[in-house]
Amino acid sequence: MLLALVAWVLDLGGRLGLVYYAEQYLALAAGLAVGTALLLPPAAPRGRLGFLANALFAGLVLAAFLLVASRYPSLARDLATAPPHAVAVGAVMIAGVLEAVRRRTGVFLPILLMLLAFVALVAGPELPPALATRPVSPERLVVYLALDTNALLSRLLQVAAVTIAPFILFGALLNHCGAGLALTNRLMQLVRGSPGGAAKASVLGSAAFGLVSGSAVANVTTVGALSIPMMRRAGYARHEAAAVEAVSSTGGQLMPPLMGASAFLMAEFLELPYRDVALAALLPGLLFYAAVFLAVDFDARRRGGRSEQVPGPAQSLALPSAPWRYLIPVFVLIYLLFVEARSPQQAGLSATLALVLCHLAWPLHGFVERLRQSARCLVEATSVIADIVILAAAAALVVGILNLTGLAFALTLQLLQLSGGMLGILLLLAAALALLLGLGMPTVGVYVLLSTLAAPALVELGTPPIAAHLYLLYFGMLSMVTPPIAIASFAAAAVAEADPWRTAFKAVALAAAAYVVPVAFVTQPALVLVGDAPEVALAFLRCLLAIGLMTAALSGGIVRPIGWPLRLVALVLALPNLLAFGHLLPGAVLLAALALGALCLAWLARPATAPGQGAAS
Repeated sequence: MLLALVAWVLDLGGRLGLVYYAEQYLALAAGLAVGTALLLPPAAPRGRLGFLANALFAGLVLAAFLLVASRYPSLARDLATAPPHAVAVGAVMIAGVLEAVRRRTGVFLPILLMLLAFVALVAGPELPPALATRPVSPERLVVYLALDTNALLSRLLQVAAVTIAPFILFGALLNHCGAGLALTNRLMQLVRGSPGGAAKASVLGSAAFGLVSGSAVANVTTVGALSIPMMRRAGYARHEAAAVEAVSSTGGQLMPPLMGASAFLMAEFLELPYRDVALAALLPGLLFYAAVFLAVDFDARRRGGRSEQVPGPAQSLALPSAPWRYLIPVFVLIYLLFVEARSPQQAGLSATLALVLCHLAWPLHGFVERLRQSARCLVEATSVIADIVILAAAAALVVGILNLTGLAFALTLQLLQLSGGMLGILLLLAAALALLLGLGMPTVGVYVLLSTLAAPALVELGTPPIAAHLYLLYFGMLSMVTPPIAIASFAAAAVAEADPWRTAFKAVALAAAAYVVPVAFVTQPALVLVGDAPEVALAFLRCLLAIGLMTAALSGGIVRPIGWPLRLVALVLALPNLLAFGHLLPGAVLLAALALGALCLAWLARPATAPGQGAAS
C-alpha cells in the first residue's frame, strides 16, 4: 500500500509514459485496505477453520478490487446496463467493505447502509411525497455503489487514500521517534507549581500532541500514560484524571497543522485549500482548550489553590536525544502547506522524508537499528491507513445511496421544515444529530454524513459554509466524550482503571462551556476568519470572556463558591458576548456587555480576603 501511495503521489506512471484512471488507483488502495483489515488482528477470526474461511473471503474481495483496478475503463462503460459480471464483482466489493468496517468500527455503518438499501429498493418509493425516493433496481444499485465515481470510488475515498495517508505516516513516525512526547513534556513544564498544575499539564500536553495527531484515542493512550498517573499523585480521583485527559485529547482534531481526517474531507467538500481550513480551525481549537484549561484552573483554585509540581523530563519519560531536530520536519510541513501552498499529499510525503532523514542522521551509533525500527513503524502505520480508507469507503457507500435515491435532498428539506426556518432550532437539531450519530461512528463518519444532510440546510439559512462545516465537525468531535458511548472517555477510564460512566459524565461537566462554543462560529463568523483582522480579534476576545463567565457559572465560581444569583448574572453577561446575536444588537450594547462581563469576571477572580469565606450571592 505504501509503495502504491508513493508511486501515485509522485506520478511515477506518468513519468514512465503510462496513463491510469484515478479510479484504478482507488480500487487498488481500497482492496489492499480491506484485505489488511480482514486479515490482520484483532479483526481476523481465531481457529484454523475460521482462519481459512476468512482468508478465502479476503482473497475473493481482493480479487474483485484488483479486477476493477485492472479493467475499470471497460467496466465503466457497462455502468448503465448493469451486466451480471459487474453486479457480481460489485456485490463482493460491497460485502468486503461492510465486513471490514464492521470488524474495525462496529455494526452501526453496515446496519445504516442496509436500512438505506431497504428504503431504496422497497420502502422509499411508497413513502409520502416529501420523502419518496426514486425507484431503483437491485442490479443498478449494486453497480452504482461499487463502480460509480459518486459512490465507493468517489472523492471521499480519494481524500482518504491519497491525501490523509501521508499525514498518517508522518504522525506515526513522529510519535515513534518520541518527538510528540518531547513537545508534550516541554509544554507541561510551563505550568509547574501552578494551582492544578498536573491537570493543566494534561491539557497543554494533549493539545501539543494533538498538533501531530488527529486521533483522540491515540492521544489518550499516549499522553494519558504520562498525565493520568501524574494527576493521581497530585490528588485527583481516578475518574477525574481520566476525564481531564479524555476531554483534552479530543480537541486535537481541531488543532492545526495535522488536525484529523475530517479536516481534509472538509477541504474537499468546500473546494478550499487545506491550509484555509486549518487556519479557520485555529481559533475554534484555541477556544476549546481555553474552556478546558479554565475549567481545570477554576476547580483547582476553589480547592484551595494548592500548587502541584509537574515531574521533570527525567522523572516522566525518556526523551529522544536532541529532540529539537524533530522540529525541522514540522517546519517543513508548515512551510510547504501554508507558504508554498503545496498539495497536502506532497507536503505530507516531503515532511515524512525530512523526518526520516532527521531521525537517521544523528547519532551514528544505532543507525541500523533506527532504520529497522523506522521501516517497521511505517509498515505498522498501514493498519491505521487501512482503517481510515475502509471507513471512508463505507461512508462513500452511504452518501452514494443517499444521492442515487434523492433521499439526501429530501432529508435536508425535512430539517429545514422541522426548524421552521429558524437558525437556532436548526443548530440544536444538527448538534443533536451529530451526538446521536456519534454513538456508533467515529468523528470522520459523523462529519461525512452531516456534511451531506445538515450542512446544506445551515448554508440555506445564511451560515457561511466554513462555519457550518466546522460547527458539525465540532459536535461530531464532542461525541467522543458524550455518553452513552463516549469512546475517548472510555479509553481514558481504561488507562486510569476508573469507572467509565463516572469518567464520561465528569468529562461532560468539565467540557460544559465547550458545548456552546460552536454556536459562536455561526453568529460570529469572524471566529473562523470570515472578516477583517479587527473583527476577528474582537470576536475572539468576546468568546474568550464568555467562556470564562460560563465556566465560572457552571462550575460554581473561581476562587470561592458563588450562589445561583451570581451564577445567573455571569450567564446573562456571557450570552451576548458568545452569540453577539448575529450582530442584531447595537454595537454600543455589545461593547457594554463586553465591559460589564470583564468587570464581573475580575470581581469573581478577586483573592479571598479571609479564610473560610462563605459563598457569595
